[in-house]
Amino acid sequence: MDPILRLMCITCRDISPVISEMMNHPVSPAKYWRTKIHLAMCGVCRYYETQLKILTRLTHDLANKSLPTKIDDILCPESKTPLKKILKSQS
Repeated sequence: MDPILRLMCITCRDISPVISEMMNHPVSPAKYWRTKIHLAMCGVCRYYETQLKILTRLTHDLANKSLPTKIDDILCPESKTPLKKILKSQS
């Protein structure tokens, strides 16, 4: 298969793990450019990349803050009730 055609036959399923990998450490030039070409053509994967960046930033922010030691300090009463029902039904 022609290298250019092979370069263009990249599915979202192939690219999504590479997007995550690129955020954590450097990847080979071939992976980098294949991903960048796919992202240039695929709005869904660009949206996925944006969401992944937001989640990564938020988790890093949370890791750097002191969190409450009890879950009761985090959740509001309106959130606790449905969660309790779910947990009881799974027991």
